[in-house]
Amino acid sequence: MENVKIPVAHITIVVYWLKDLLEEVVQKGLSEGASFCEVRYFEERSSSIGVENGIARALSSGILRGVGVRVIVGGHWGFASTNIPTRQSVEKALEDAMGGARSIMAYTGEEAKIVEVKPSVDTVVHDVKINPEDVSPEEKVKRVLELEKDARTFSDRVKDTFISYRDVVTRVIVCNSFGTFLEEVTPRTVMYCRVIAKEGENMQESFEALGNVAGYELIDGVNVEDFSLKAAKRAVRLLTAHPPPRGTYPVVVDPRVGGLFVHEAIGHNSEGDLVFSGQSIISDKMHQKIASRFVTIIDDPTKRSYGHFTYDHEGIKAKPHVLIKDGVLVGFLHSLESAAKLSGEPEGSARAQSHHYPPIVRMSNTYLAPGDMTLEEILEGIDCGVYLSGSQYGYVESQKGQFTCKVEEAWLIEKGELTEHLRDVAISGLTLEALKNIVAVGKDLRMEMPGMCGKSGQGMYVDAGAPHFRIDGIVVGGRR
Repeated sequence: MENVKIPVAHITIVVYWLKDLLEEVVQKGLSEGASFCEVRYFEERSSSIGVENGIARALSSGILRGVGVRVIVGGHWGFASTNIPTRQSVEKALEDAMGGARSIMAYTGEEAKIVEVKPSVDTVVHDVKINPEDVSPEEKVKRVLELEKDARTFSDRVKDTFISYRDVVTRVIVCNSFGTFLEEVTPRTVMYCRVIAKEGENMQESFEALGNVAGYELIDGVNVEDFSLKAAKRAVRLLTAHPPPRGTYPVVVDPRVGGLFVHEAIGHNSEGDLVFSGQSIISDKMHQKIASRFVTIIDDPTKRSYGHFTYDHEGIKAKPHVLIKDGVLVGFLHSLESAAKLSGEPEGSARAQSHHYPPIVRMSNTYLAPGDMTLEEILEGIDCGVYLSGSQYGYVESQKGQFTCKVEEAWLIEKGELTEHLRDVAISGLTLEALKNIVAVGKDLRMEMPGMCGKSGQGMYVDAGAPHFRIDGIVVGGRR
C-alpha cells in the first residue's frame, strides 16, 4: 500500500463497516435470483476556486457519496443508486435494481452478457507529497490570485483572465459476486488558465492546463512562466498573427494538437461498447492495417497522468492497451460486457462518474507512441505546409469517421522553416485517411491534456498526448 496523508484508522474503520454491508447485499442479490451482483461505494471530496480578473469569485468544497447497485436478472441489466449508504437504503437500491431488470424480462432485447473473471482483493492508496486537505482555503486562494495576477498585468492588451483550481480525492470500493473486494483512493489536482487579449475588434484567447494524480505540490511548485504568463504571452502574440490560407496541406502538429487528434479521432472509435453497437468506423477492421507503419496508439491507465488508476470500477486491474501497433488495429477498450460480446479481454477500461451511473467503457491516458525523429527532421522537405500548436477543442463523428480540431495558433511552413504566424485555424478530415497519411513521428512525447471526457452523460478523468508528427493532406480552414 502506498501512503497518503489520510488517517489510516479512519479508512480501516469505514472499510470494515462497509465491507460487511456490501458483501451481505451482494449475497442477498444472488439469493433473490441475480446471476451477477455488483455493489459499488463511491465517495468524492473536493474543493475548488475560481478567480476572474483579480477577484476570487468562487470558493466551494463538498462531499459526494453513495452506493450504486448493478445486477443481471434473467439476462437483463438492472441498476439503482442511493446517496444514503445505510443498510436499509442500499437494500432498497438492490430491490429497485432487481425490479428494474425483471420489468424488462417480458420484452425481447439484447441479452446481458459478461466475462467471468478472477476476483480482485486489494487496497490502493495513491501517494501525494502535500495533501490538499492540509492546506487552508486562504492559502489556496492566495496562490491562485498570484498566478492570475502575473497574466493580468503582463500587458494592457490583456482584457480578461480566468483561473480555476480543483483538488479532489476519489474513493471507490467495488464488491461483486465474483468475490472481488477492492478499494482505491485517488487524489487529483488540476488548474486551468484562460487569457483573453483584445486590440480594437480583434480578440484572441489562450489556454493552459496543469493536472495529474497528485496533491497540492502540483500547484505549489508551478512556474508562472510555464503556466499563466505563458498563456498571456500567447494571447497577446496572437493579436498580430494572420488568418490562415485555406486548402489542403501537409501539417505538422505539436503534442497538444496530436493528443486531441488521437483522443477524438481514434480513441472513441476504439471503445468496445461503441464498437459492438455499430457506432465505430473500425468495428470490422480488427487485425487490418488502418494506419501508416509509423502509428502505434496506446491507452495506458498505468501511466502517472491525469487519467491514471490501478483498478477500474468493475474491479479489473488496469493494463496498458495497445490499440494500433505499427499501423495494424490490434485491440479495443473493454468492459466486462463488451469483452463478452466481442470475444475480448477486460483489462481495466470501465469507469463511472459516480455511484449514480453504471460503469461504461472509457479512455484513460491515450497517446501516439514516440518515434525517433526531431522536429527539425519532421519539417524538412515541406515546401508549403502548416505547423499547428495548442488545442482549443475537437469533436468526432465516430460513425462517419470525420473529425474536426480547432487549434490555438499556427505557422506557415516554407521550405522546412516556420515563417508566418497564423491564428483562427481549424483542421478537418477523415479519420482513417489521416491515420494512413502520417509520414513522420517525433521522439518528444508529452502528455498535456488533463481534463474531463464526456460520454453518455458521464464525465471522466482523462489525459492525452503525442510527440510531434506530420500528416500529409489535411484540410485547413482559412479566410484567404
